[in-house]
Amino acid sequence: MITSKTYLDPVLPENLPDSIIQAADQLPRKAAFLAGRLADETSRQLAGLLRITNTYYSNLIEGHRTEIADLQVARTTPKRERKELKELAVQHMTQQEVMERLLRMRPADNFSALFDPKLIAAIHRRLFKDASPQELTLGDGRLMEPGRLRAEENEQVQVGAHVAPAAAVVLPMLEHLQLHYGRIRDTRRQLIAALAGHHRVALVHPFLDGNGRVIRMLTHLQLVHLGLKPFLWSLSRGLARRQDEYYRFLALADRPREGDYDGRGQLSQHHYFNFIEFMLDVCRDQIEYMTTSLNPAKLREQVVHVFSTDPELRRAGIRPTSAAAVLALLTQGVMPRAEFKVFTGLKDRLATEELGRLIEAGIVVSSTPRSRTVEAGLPARFAGLIFPNLHFQMG
Repeated sequence: MITSKTYLDPVLPENLPDSIIQAADQLPRKAAFLAGRLADETSRQLAGLLRITNTYYSNLIEGHRTEIADLQVARTTPKRERKELKELAVQHMTQQEVMERLLRMRPADNFSALFDPKLIAAIHRRLFKDASPQELTLGDGRLMEPGRLRAEENEQVQVGAHVAPAAAVVLPMLEHLQLHYGRIRDTRRQLIAALAGHHRVALVHPFLDGNGRVIRMLTHLQLVHLGLKPFLWSLSRGLARRQDEYYRFLALADRPREGDYDGRGQLSQHHYFNFIEFMLDVCRDQIEYMTTSLNPAKLREQVVHVFSTDPELRRAGIRPTSAAAVLALLTQGVMPRAEFKVFTGLKDRLATEELGRLIEAGIVVSSTPRSRTVEAGLPARFAGLIFPNLHFQMG
C-alpha cells in the first residue's frame, strides 16, 4: 500500500516529449477559433446545452444513463418537482454552472488554487450534498459524507486491481500535487499539468466514492481557468465515447516503472506520458467536433435538413422555410423581433404565429412576450439534430 506523499514524484517530469508540448501549444488556438465562430448570445445558449451534455456523459461513464429530455426539464424544474429525475445528475449540471460563475466572478489568484485540496473537497460536497441516503450508502453499508477526504484507518479502498493509497496519506499527497503542479508558470505546461493531474488525483482516490465525477469536474474548471473554453465543447463527451481507452490509459498510468529507461520515479513515465497524450487528443477531437459542427456551410446544411424532415417540427406546425430565419439568428445571436419576422418570408400575421411556434419549441428565445429582440435557443433535442451525434441517443 502507498504510504508516502512522494510516491508520485516526479510530479511532472521536465523532459516532456515534443509531441505533448506541441499539442498543448495548439489547443488554446483551436479553442479560440471555436469561440470566434459564435456570437455571445449563442455562446451562452451553447454553454447551457453543454452542461446537459457533460452531465449526460459523466453519468454514462459511471454506468448510469439519464435521458436527455429529463435533464433538459431539470434545468428549469423546481427541486420539489424533480422526484422522477436523477438528483446526482441534476446536481452535476447545477453545480457546474455555479462553479463556472464563481470562477468568472472571483478568478483564482494562481494556478495552484485549482489543485487546492479544499477545492477538491468542495466539489465533492457540492455534487453530493443533496444525494439521497441510498445514493450515499456504499456497498459495505457505510455512509459516505459529502466533501470529506479519506483520512481514517478503516477508509481503505480498492478499485479493480488498484489499491488506493493509505487514507492517512490522502491529504499530504494532494498537498504535494498542489505544491508541484502549482509552481508551474508556463501556460503550456499548466495545461499539461491539468490533464496529467486528472490521473494523479484519480490515483490518490480522495473519497470513498464519487471520485470520477469530482475529477472530471475539477479538470473542467482547470480548463476554464486556463482559457480553453470547455463550456463550448465537452471533455466528458470525448471520454465517454472512448471510455475503454480512458479506463485503459488510467490503469496503465498506475503501473510501476518498467526498467531503467522508464523515468526515475516509482511510476511508469512512459505510461504517464501516454495518458497525457490521450487526454490532449480527446480535447483536440472535441474542440474540432464543435468547430466542424458550427462551420457555416455544415450548420446551414443540418438546419435546413432538420426543418425539412423532422416530424416533431412538422407536428408543431413549424414551416421548413423558417430554417433561414433560425440560421440567421444562430449566426447573429440576437436579432430585432421585426427583423426575424422578415427573415421568415411570411406576412406579418403569419410571421407572428410562426415566431410563437418557434418560441414554444425553444428554438427561439424571447425574454418577455413583448421583447423587442429574440435570441437563438438550443433545446437539447433540436441541438442533437443539428449537431450530429452530440448525444448517443440522437442521430
